Amino acid sequence: MKVVVTFAVNAEFAPWRRLRNFRCVRSSAPAWWEYSAADLHVRAVVTGMGEQLAREAAEAALVDGADVCVSSGVAGGLKPGQRTGDILVAQVVAKEQEQVAIASDPELLALAAECGARQAARFVSVPEIVTRAADKLILGERADAVEMESLAVLGAAARRGVPAVAIRAIADTADFDLPFDFSAMRGASGEARVSRVLAALAMRPQRLPALMRLARDCRRASQGLAAFLDAYAGCIAERYKGAKTELMATI
Repeated sequence: MKVVVTFAVNAEFAPWRRLRNFRCVRSSAPAWWEYSAADLHVRAVVTGMGEQLAREAAEAALVDGADVCVSSGVAGGLKPGQRTGDILVAQVVAKEQEQVAIASDPELLALAAECGARQAARFVSVPEIVTRAADKLILGERADAVEMESLAVLGAAARRGVPAVAIRAIADTADFDLPFDFSAMRGASGEARVSRVLAALAMRPQRLPALMRLARDCRRASQGLAAFLDAYAGCIAERYKGAKTELMATI
């Protein structure tokens, strides 16, 4: 069972990388790591932020085949009552202000819910990071979480006939204003450049508490996501093994 799991940035993947003995297979962007255990082989791909990078990275990672694709990472919450660290699995991922949407595979969706994820009606994929709580409130009228890559990843998987699912951990909640526009701080690899963050902080040092809170919440969300994905990948392998055994028994 080969499972491809995508993340936008290294910080989202780091807790899982530390949890398992992943080996770096490709260091240039898009970078990816792999590990195998029994009937399971996982390829974790860091795509970079944004639709284009996510699409290109997913297509590259899927070119030699996969049984399942999981778009993962952290997301912004859009609903009151959501908490940092909540794991959501989307029934549908849609594009902002367009009639473009892709559904998660029903079996993968149901299995994620069995593993403890909360089913969400819709994720919305946007071109830039949503920084203001007021804007999240508007998006929350039609979606449960906001992110940037899942629609592109699920689209790449669909073109290759690979079942896919979108899973996200809530980092910043609906009522939280991000301290900076991190979209403007991205480098060529799609990661926010530390030098640009520090430069912005030097100009607005009063935003340091909000930046520290965001860093803490993203770390907490990524740690919870790692634990979930580790269990979920194992469940996928077990489900696939069981289905294969049943098929062989009928032959």
